[in-house]
Amino acid sequence: MLTQFSLLRLEEQLDMYDEWADRFEELPLYFMTFHGHQNIKSVIDTMRHAVYMYDIGHVIIDNLQFMMGQEQLHSDKFALQDYIVGAFRKFATDNSCHVTLVIHPRKEDDDKELQTSSIFGSAKASQEADNIMILQDRKLTSGPGKRHLQVAKNRFDGDVGVFSLEFNKATLTFSSKGKGKVKRVNKENEPSASPTTQKPSKNKPEK
Repeated sequence: MLTQFSLLRLEEQLDMYDEWADRFEELPLYFMTFHGHQNIKSVIDTMRHAVYMYDIGHVIIDNLQFMMGQEQLHSDKFALQDYIVGAFRKFATDNSCHVTLVIHPRKEDDDKELQTSSIFGSAKASQEADNIMILQDRKLTSGPGKRHLQVAKNRFDGDVGVFSLEFNKATLTFSSKGKGKVKRVNKENEPSASPTTQKPSKNKPEK
């Protein structure tokens, strides 16, 4: 993360490490201290505490399938996923906090692009989401390069499209080849927006 933040190979420029580490420490970025699979109630309680204590505005859960591992509330994994997605949606609404949930897609044929329907499990995750972004790793038939970020759902103003991405191995970062330009592929007319913000902690934050 320091490499991505500084855009430098700090292991090759150790004289600059302390300076960038100090800058990184000033970021309003925190990590939950969970390790391994966790009960959804414990995760939600920690998120709620972080919002109350530290005014956290953006929580990133990476990833849904990993978190579901030891949950025993339901025998049906799809019912369990619906329960977890519903819990996060309720948390986001009740706390005015943006929640980004990483979900690995199901396997598709090599010649097929990932779609909203590729999201693992049922349709509830895509229905509840205000925004859906898909990291594509295949070349579009008539579009930008091999890797691109697709905005598949956008309740803010309905605009959707793709950003072509280029990976920089030296800095471990992706950047848009089109310098921020998006190729619109269609438009949805769905209302309302989601706030954006930071990342949470358990009880006391780790930086």
